[in-house]
Amino acid sequence: EESNGYLTGKLSAEAENHGVDLIAAVREAVGPDFEILIDCHARFDAPTAIRLARALEPYNIFWFEEPVPVESIHALKQVRDHVGVPICVGERIHTRWEFIPILENELADFIMPDVTWTGGITEIKKIATLAEAYYVPISPHDASGPINVLAGAHVMASVPNHYRVETSRAKLNAYDVFIDHPLDIRGDKIYLSDRPGIGIELDKDYLHGHVLEGYGG
Repeated sequence: EESNGYLTGKLSAEAENHGVDLIAAVREAVGPDFEILIDCHARFDAPTAIRLARALEPYNIFWFEEPVPVESIHALKQVRDHVGVPICVGERIHTRWEFIPILENELADFIMPDVTWTGGITEIKKIATLAEAYYVPISPHDASGPINVLAGAHVMASVPNHYRVETSRAKLNAYDVFIDHPLDIRGDKIYLSDRPGIGIELDKDYLHGHVLEGYGG
């Protein structure tokens, strides 16, 4: 709703305080060694992002992801210059050239390009290598399913500046119905196979049998 800041870039004081209280409770529950990553989804204006990041600093968050829309590098710099929390950006950036000003101006502590939205394995590999030159870790973004996860994981296995492979699901085995071989998840790690390509094929029969009305035929 607009009143909650999704369209205006602002949060009400009540919503903001509630969010900070939730993170405080999480930190108290998990202790000091657990990494807490916050995704702002590029929804805030610069003053709101700065105020929120400062409020979260006492709880030692590990990154503050996309605090402002990435279209404005100046807004990102404004946030960067006024907060002490690590900044992560990248899911809405599509080419290595777009990452150059981010890296050259030291505007992010982490980057998270999406292997699908950057156009594939070749481009995200080049982005990872570019970030390596600046000693910036990379964590590939995932919002597209098992192909996205495995393609990102294969690239990350080949670069020294890999942080983590992001996933939009708590349990990755939910993806197994879409593919011909289940993902090899053991504990908090994904293991890559030596099968050709990225090691899986989509189960097209399953996909064709579960098309949502209005999304193809």
